[in-house]
Amino acid sequence: MDKAIKHLLSISFILGILSAEPYPKAVRSANEIIRVFSGQSSKRHISDDLRNIARYGHSLPDDMKRELKNLGFNFTGQIVNRSPLGERSEAEGLDELYDNGMFRFHYTTTGTNAVSTSDTNSNSIPDYVEQMSDVFNYVTSVELTTLGFVEPPGDDWYPLNDDNGGSGLYDIYIRSFTANWYGYVQPESWAGNTGNNEHSSGVTEVNAMTSYMAMRNNYNGFPNTLIENIQVTASHEYFHAVQFGYDGWEESWVMEATAVQLEEMVYDDINDCYQYMPSWFYSPHQSLNLDSSNRWYGSFIFFEYVNTHMSNNSIREFWEKSITHDSYDDEYSIQTLDEAFRDNGSSFADMLNGMSIANRILSSNTFADPYTYEEADAYFAVPATFSTVSFSTGTNDTVKSINLQANAAQYIRLNSNDPVLATLTNDVGPNSDLALHAIMTYGDSAWTVWSGSPINIDPAGITKVYFVVVSQNSEASNFDYTITFTDGQTSNDPDIPEKFNISNAYPNPFNPQTHIQIDLPHSQYINAYIYDINGRLVSKLINDYVSAGQHVITWDGLNNRGNPVASGTYFVRIMGENQENWQKVTLLK
Repeated sequence: MDKAIKHLLSISFILGILSAEPYPKAVRSANEIIRVFSGQSSKRHISDDLRNIARYGHSLPDDMKRELKNLGFNFTGQIVNRSPLGERSEAEGLDELYDNGMFRFHYTTTGTNAVSTSDTNSNSIPDYVEQMSDVFNYVTSVELTTLGFVEPPGDDWYPLNDDNGGSGLYDIYIRSFTANWYGYVQPESWAGNTGNNEHSSGVTEVNAMTSYMAMRNNYNGFPNTLIENIQVTASHEYFHAVQFGYDGWEESWVMEATAVQLEEMVYDDINDCYQYMPSWFYSPHQSLNLDSSNRWYGSFIFFEYVNTHMSNNSIREFWEKSITHDSYDDEYSIQTLDEAFRDNGSSFADMLNGMSIANRILSSNTFADPYTYEEADAYFAVPATFSTVSFSTGTNDTVKSINLQANAAQYIRLNSNDPVLATLTNDVGPNSDLALHAIMTYGDSAWTVWSGSPINIDPAGITKVYFVVVSQNSEASNFDYTITFTDGQTSNDPDIPEKFNISNAYPNPFNPQTHIQIDLPHSQYINAYIYDINGRLVSKLINDYVSAGQHVITWDGLNNRGNPVASGTYFVRIMGENQENWQKVTLLK
């Protein structure tokens, strides 16, 4: 949409909402900001509240506007901000400047907002400011240079009467806060009206916004060390500034979830994001994109899974595609994610189902790939179990759910010494809206995932069984379902058509060959791969449509180039129709 037209529509929007009911998100955020800035709230993240006020603040009732004006908010522009004519609110009392080429740091060494005056290199710049400068330089080297995101829009085109910090550098105000937030980014204006982000002629502005940042003058009483708090906050908040350069109207959940994921990508060893896991895993039935700030941050786990099994570029590709959908008018985050993933040979549903399975397995071991996380062994949360079924032959059981939300999952534990047939029924819509997976573990060296419905489970030799129900249609609004558990059949019963039998690899350890026998009840497409201990593809054994009957898969210890591989541990992955099996094999020379 042309920027001039967008501005005219913005004015029309503002005029329209002056007489309309207050926008609920704006009221909620205004109440929160009033409490936070008045020292009545201990909330640590307020960037989204500032975004909501920026976007919808003109709809607020007059009494609430007056309270916000007393806190420095300005309602004269199309975007509600904290930049009254003459000076930004955050600049008050900050009388020192430090430029490092990309950023301008505003600070003071006196009064309430003072930073520590320690200056170990005697260059008249406080160590605290230099530390922060070094952190932001590193953050941009990763987010902009390594990961390829576009630098946020600049403010050097502002009219003379508007405060742009005195330069075109990105402004960071270091000051004391009345509450416990780490830092925040304040949207300020539509970007430069030039039709593209000033720092990249290839990025078309759709809903791009300029912004500036506020950081604490100390992090006393916060978890982690001082430098770690600066690092986590800088990587998170700067990415909000980056996001505004693509689409400042994007959905809150994806803004916060990807910003938390950027913390991990920039500073992988800090793991501040772990604090969001317990509450997120406690409610796996809640939507990935639920409109709740308590959910947004924990939803970073979705992007952690995507980055692990797709590409570090996947988040950037999402934001690049976000400008092709005008989220000023509607919500497109799930659709845009699906488009970005399909460009990489996957889909949103694939990633959602994969993450839901991985969250139950929670393994860093490569035998569990592709349902792994690099740091899963350090995670201290597991998804809550919705129901436990203790089954025995002749006793039919059911599990019913009426609270599964969109883009979410529920977990059912099966305890049984007898074969079980599990059948999933969608009580309110097509069965295709839901996916059923069975996760079976065998000791600590093998596992199998079966997908589809019904699923027959013969528990002989199985250590543990979990069923996972995933709501995979983002367009649906209700996902009530029933799982029925009835008498199943033993795995050697010839009447079972759904799955095929897979033998253990033999010999194992091996040299020079190992074999796995598969018995197919009907013709189907079979894939068989070899991976090394680091999860890298070594060899593709089968990728073909295979006829019904008995077949032997053989690996001769060669890679895809026909060269012998080194001694060590490898994993065989066999995939068929609704079935997947992994086995660990050892090559000894």
